[in-house]
Amino acid sequence: MKGMMLFADSFEDIEALGTLDLIRRAKIDIDTVSITGKKEILTQSKVYVLADKLIEEINLDEYDFLIIPGGAAVMKTHLNSPITESVALYFYKKHALIGCICAAPSILGKYGMLEDKEYTCFPSFEKLVVGGTYLSDASVVVADNIITSKAAGTTFDFAYEIIKYLKSESIANHIKEAVFYR
Repeated sequence: MKGMMLFADSFEDIEALGTLDLIRRAKIDIDTVSITGKKEILTQSKVYVLADKLIEEINLDEYDFLIIPGGAAVMKTHLNSPITESVALYFYKKHALIGCICAAPSILGKYGMLEDKEYTCFPSFEKLVVGGTYLSDASVVVADNIITSKAAGTTFDFAYEIIKYLKSESIANHIKEAVFYR
């Protein structure tokens, strides 16, 4: 099993790197993949990170799940990116796990992937979603193969649900205990 996390400039640091760290602690293989044409990405907090791969270098068939962090990258890049759209649709059509946090669920919602599903997202981004039921009080929502989460403050819960979905509840609990998350 192998996953990918899509990177574009101005992604939200905690949502991406916190989730990435916890997933890797669970021994789940995941690549960070830049859609910008360069591996050096500037986060929302102005920290440079190096993506593992460029989108041009990968074969989507080698990946089993997708994660998209939120932050300003959603409005600046992802919502208008044919690359993000095609990658998200690829995973959606094969009914693979898609995890989106903060503003990122609006990407799925824009293309109807949340229709008839419950979801959460950063407040106000629900306006960009076509169909679906917005759960404003939820930190994380698991709806079939789609996991959505509200914001940076829900990163641990988001990663926990992803690990639980991909591995097991006991492994997810073990990771929570290992980092003293209560």
